[in-house]
Amino acid sequence: MRCAGKPVARGVAALLTLFFLGWTDAAWDCAGREREASELQIDGVRRAFVCRVGPEVVATPLRGESAKFSFRAERVWGEGHGRMCRFLPVDVNWFGNRHAETNGAPRPGEVWRVTGRANVRRGRDGLLAAAINTGEDRSARVAEADLGAWLVRIDRARRQAAKRVTIGIENWGVVPALNQAMMLGCRNEIPRGMRRIFANSGTIHVFAISGLNIALVAALLIVPISALGVPRPYWGVGLAPLLIFYTVVSGSQPSAVRACLMAVIYYLGPLFGRRPNGMAALAATALIVYAHSPFLIYNIGCTLSFAVMGGLIVFCQPLDEIGHRLCRIRALEQTVKLYEQSGNRWAVLRAKGAVALAEAMTGSVAMSLAAWLASLPLTAYYFARFTPGGFFANLVIAPCAFLVMMGGCLGLVASVFSDWAASCFNHAAGFFTVIMIRTAEITANVPWANFRISRWEPWMVWCWFAVLALCAVWLRRRRLPNGLAWLEESDAR
Repeated sequence: MRCAGKPVARGVAALLTLFFLGWTDAAWDCAGREREASELQIDGVRRAFVCRVGPEVVATPLRGESAKFSFRAERVWGEGHGRMCRFLPVDVNWFGNRHAETNGAPRPGEVWRVTGRANVRRGRDGLLAAAINTGEDRSARVAEADLGAWLVRIDRARRQAAKRVTIGIENWGVVPALNQAMMLGCRNEIPRGMRRIFANSGTIHVFAISGLNIALVAALLIVPISALGVPRPYWGVGLAPLLIFYTVVSGSQPSAVRACLMAVIYYLGPLFGRRPNGMAALAATALIVYAHSPFLIYNIGCTLSFAVMGGLIVFCQPLDEIGHRLCRIRALEQTVKLYEQSGNRWAVLRAKGAVALAEAMTGSVAMSLAAWLASLPLTAYYFARFTPGGFFANLVIAPCAFLVMMGGCLGLVASVFSDWAASCFNHAAGFFTVIMIRTAEITANVPWANFRISRWEPWMVWCWFAVLALCAVWLRRRRLPNGLAWLEESDAR
């Protein structure tokens, strides 16, 4: 008993240590934000600030020829007040001409002097943040970006890649902008109307570089790595740098960084003699993320990201197995073997096609259902919305997104050698993007696809996740040997 109690005591001690370290870090950060916010709002007048432009500038078209260029400011100084914002996040909204993006608007890595009133507010996560509104007549570029800096190089590489993925489909309307958004996170040129259509259909997530995009890119990268004969335990060595590069080039969005970190942990596990485990990788990622920034526990996007990824890990495979049994895929595979023994080639091809189609359908349904079940209570709590249409739309849009990513990646690689080959792959990617647009339009026009509801209470969210946990335990037991006998019996009938 004494020996058994020591590991438990060590685990409890480690847990308490992490908790108090995280609480101390979060308290220090919140105190710093409060202090800097009070300094910014002493008199409420306009001030001059000097800041460095962050790694991403988001352009939002406004009425006429005007546009808003938003970026996260780094190293913010207040003129005459020294360095001011160390803890408080500062976002700058620069208003100017829409065509100023090429030469007049702020670019990553540049140093700007902006004049404006700092508006400090609490976000949905309850944390303080500041925003400065300025424009062409109240700002000036202080220093050009260092051409050798990594921010400038990444921005240049991103712009080059954005041009290459649209070779041959420049005149396809909104399709090139959607392809750039899905592959590189360039959501600036997506029209508001198209954003609203995908939001109302519950499928706007395909344009955020997150776990889905990282998983698709990882699946595409594994093909050439395995084709080169790299042993599976060493896949992570070649995959990790490529995933990190893609994450950085796509804008280093927080959701993408978390997904990249999880993928790197998952694929590097065999290198250290550990079996790849999705839940362990998710837990390790959560521990690293929240230990580094404890206040992210209040962040809506972070919470949704981990919840959806957890739902996919827990429910996707068992739901897929149930779908295989309900569709009798095992019986279809036995039919394929019988046809192969008989030598009937056409029958073999038809049977294999039926198996592939059934597997694709069950996989898509399992993924969409798992993600929808995990995100539903949080969507009802944070946004007071119910989106049943998103489940059905994702059955079509999720596979199409994978094909768009595949065609776009092939077009990007082919553009180095031939514009004609790149155009062929980009046309294929654009075809599936058109299918996504039509699916989203049809779903958005259905009255029951997306509607407002009364905001859920916290206890309702916890009850939902408690029921999901019980279902996960039940499915795990059913997956044990002879655990799915009830489905075997239905097949026999």
